[in-house]
Amino acid sequence: GSPAPLKLPVNTPSHEAAACFNKDFSMMYYTLCKYENKDRYACDILAAKKSGAGYGEPTNLNLIPREQGGDDSSRVGHPTISADDKYMVFSSNMPGGKGGKDLWYVTYDKKSDSWSKPTNLTALNSAGDEMFPYLAKDGNLYFSTNGRGGFGGLDIFKAEKTGDMTFNAPTAM
Repeated sequence: GSPAPLKLPVNTPSHEAAACFNKDFSMMYYTLCKYENKDRYACDILAAKKSGAGYGEPTNLNLIPREQGGDDSSRVGHPTISADDKYMVFSSNMPGGKGGKDLWYVTYDKKSDSWSKPTNLTALNSAGDEMFPYLAKDGNLYFSTNGRGGFGGLDIFKAEKTGDMTFNAPTAM
């Protein structure tokens, strides 16, 4: 059929993008960049549970604790979920990275129904921007970066999985 936009509460006057789904498609994770005024905005990852033909009220994963009224313009986005729904990799310019936007991951704890604090994927990051991660079913991680040479702009790299959230050095595709 023809594509149609999702309705409220997922689609809002702000900017929603870069969605991924858990293995049974019962949860959608996506980037929301909320416009607070012309100059400042922050981006976060939200989760929405499948409800009928649409999705229920989204909840913020709060991967960056944002103070009420604070001036935090850190961006968190581009989620991807591992095939076993245990890990989420995303891109962020939050403090503690190597510079630009880095790849980070969180681990899901079923017992507490919560995500861990973010961990930087230090070995994969550069002083540039690492963005648009994708975890393949085999666990290999694909992402774009402008910090590792290449042909210019955001080139695609592959990092082969070596263990739980450990990878070989990335190679250009």
